[in-house]
Amino acid sequence: MITSQQFNPEILNDTMGALWLRYQQLNPDLQRSFKYCSIFPKRSKLRRDVLVRLWVAQGFIKTSCATEDMEDIAESYFQELVSCSFLQQGGEWHDTWFTIPDLLHDLLDKISGTDCFRIENARSQRGEGWKGDVPQDVCHLLVERYDGELITKKILGLENLHTLIIYVVERDTSVEEKVMESICKRLRKLRVLAVAFSREHLPILQPKKFLVPESIRQLKDLCYLAFRTFECTVILPSTLTNKLHQMQLLDIGNHSNGQIWEFTLDNLMNLRYIICENLDCPNIGRLISLQALPSSRFTVRNEQGYEIKQLRDLNKVRGSLTIYGLENVKSKEEAVEANLGAKDRLKELKLEWGDDGTRCSSEVEAEVLEGLCPPVGLEELIISGYESSRNPDWMVGKQKGGPKNLQKLVLFGWSQPGSCPELEAFVHLRVLWLGHCRWDTLPSNIEHLTSLKELEIEGCLNIRSLPTLPRSLEKFSVAYCSGEFTKSCQTVRHPNWQKIKHIPDQRFEDPA
Repeated sequence: MITSQQFNPEILNDTMGALWLRYQQLNPDLQRSFKYCSIFPKRSKLRRDVLVRLWVAQGFIKTSCATEDMEDIAESYFQELVSCSFLQQGGEWHDTWFTIPDLLHDLLDKISGTDCFRIENARSQRGEGWKGDVPQDVCHLLVERYDGELITKKILGLENLHTLIIYVVERDTSVEEKVMESICKRLRKLRVLAVAFSREHLPILQPKKFLVPESIRQLKDLCYLAFRTFECTVILPSTLTNKLHQMQLLDIGNHSNGQIWEFTLDNLMNLRYIICENLDCPNIGRLISLQALPSSRFTVRNEQGYEIKQLRDLNKVRGSLTIYGLENVKSKEEAVEANLGAKDRLKELKLEWGDDGTRCSSEVEAEVLEGLCPPVGLEELIISGYESSRNPDWMVGKQKGGPKNLQKLVLFGWSQPGSCPELEAFVHLRVLWLGHCRWDTLPSNIEHLTSLKELEIEGCLNIRSLPTLPRSLEKFSVAYCSGEFTKSCQTVRHPNWQKIKHIPDQRFEDPA
């Protein structure tokens, strides 16, 4: 077995030699990040977010100044690999994945030598065991299928191991607590520990309750802990937060029942991601390094530790955020404490009022929405369940700030009658979706939204007529509105028909 330092490019054929030269043109940090991908089986479906987080956890990503974000640099690395076809895109828009071309994967295997290694035991017969040898100086190891005996005999002695990924756990296999305890006691240099890593296979089904061992406190360099389960209660000990100060990612699966025993957040200042749909996490505002909230949502409650002010310092949150329970915010001052305007990495924001019988007055709701002014760079905004007829100044262009470059706006379940708010602030809007609102008219200034491409109206029973619409519209959709309105839009020479006849894509669904 050769090491990466001993690799001799002269042994390569012409095709692989050409790939080697292209690889050499990458900067050293990008070379190292891409070489790490060799631990995954051929034709594995690699996700952008997963690779980015692994690279960050391994320390492959370096920033040149305090204002730079490691995820942004890692994203640029990923995009460079895609642009030079080292990673090839597959899947649909809602489930995009990437693969490494086979020949390039073969090259990475040669380049990585003993730094990265795969135990290909997925096809081994049960009880036979894997017959190969593991290099003793390996740093990054992937085991295709969980095998407690294999781990005990061949992996626990690997003192330099930084990555241990168990790719698949078979449905009839139980992950043993004693094996996990041995891993935590023996493999002290681990930075990444992931069990049931593959999203193309089932998560852990057995046991139904798993106690992460106290010995995990010995993994002081651990940055990435993933234990992907299904309907399993994962109990994390208090030592997780008392000792593991470097922890960046905690993933116990979106279908698990996460429980944390004596859980405190004070020491997890480097935690960037929590992946667990059912995790109850008070005082989350202390985790100021978070890049995403659990399930990308925060629910306001009338309880200490769940106030909207918990969001105040979470200004590194990126991507998507949903805020539920806004009926529990009692004033504009409380709403302002969420500090939404400072969250300039957010692209999608949903604000939702519930209906649990504790609603404030419509005037208070108006003040609350006024105080929830989104960041300037926001691209998509959804507001649901709002019950006031007063619209915020940042929406109607009466104040500076607000999402000036908003691309998509969804207004759902607005219960006050009257007209849809004037949207003067959103001159770059491309998609407007109105659903189950009580308005009888659309914004009178909608024709001035000259970037608007799509207008969709669903379940708005009081709308009878259309204002003049922008010539830029390419799609117009009406669903579950009044029969009179729906019919008028399809009746030649009717005023409503006249206002949409220039739109090429028109869709009508059953009226209410």
